[in-house]
Amino acid sequence: MPEIKIKPFANYHGRFLLVAGIALLCISIALSHHYWHALRLVLILVILVSIVLIFIGIAKRLEPEFSFHLTPTALSYFHKYGHWQISWQNIQRVGNVKLSSSVNHQVLPYIGIKLKNSEVLAKNISLRLANRLPHEQRPLATLAISSELLTIEQAQVNFAPYRLSDGSKLNGPKALLFHHIDALEKAFGYHLFLPASSLDRPLDDFLTLLNQCNSHAIKKGTDA
Repeated sequence: MPEIKIKPFANYHGRFLLVAGIALLCISIALSHHYWHALRLVLILVILVSIVLIFIGIAKRLEPEFSFHLTPTALSYFHKYGHWQISWQNIQRVGNVKLSSSVNHQVLPYIGIKLKNSEVLAKNISLRLANRLPHEQRPLATLAISSELLTIEQAQVNFAPYRLSDGSKLNGPKALLFHHIDALEKAFGYHLFLPASSLDRPLDDFLTLLNQCNSHAIKKGTDA
């Protein structure tokens, strides 16, 4: 299995927004020399829009070039706030995240990963990302509440110490993350959620790629 690096669609959007913003700003400045008095309000609005596009484009370009790195042994996720890494051998299953309740049935824009041992993640995720993910995935928790998959108490932000199976405790951002992971696993059946915006292809195609890599790694481990 070759190493595969995934460059998300969002990176290309960032480049487009940056170029579009600069072009729009240049055109607006050029037009302002001749039509400022007649089109002042319109030109001001266009200049403001171009500046916003430039800032958004720059912000997108500052994000990691690659969102995922797939190797023969592990899957790594890269985010502007840090990264996590998990072994293929620790993945129990990968699938679409589906919302199935008495009031709603839909496929959500995420790929879910269920781990055999989620506690391994405690040593394989950066502190800043551990703090960030529960906030980014808050819409999932809110959706679980509205669909009666979780209670408000189960989905609330929880900084209480988290006890691991070996008796040790997690505190701070990692405790927050693991309480959050437990809640979403109860609601959707997965520990990790890969957003569609971090992918370079449609959800089903990326899901196929992950399952192929996972099967290859497991087969190689069994043969060894």
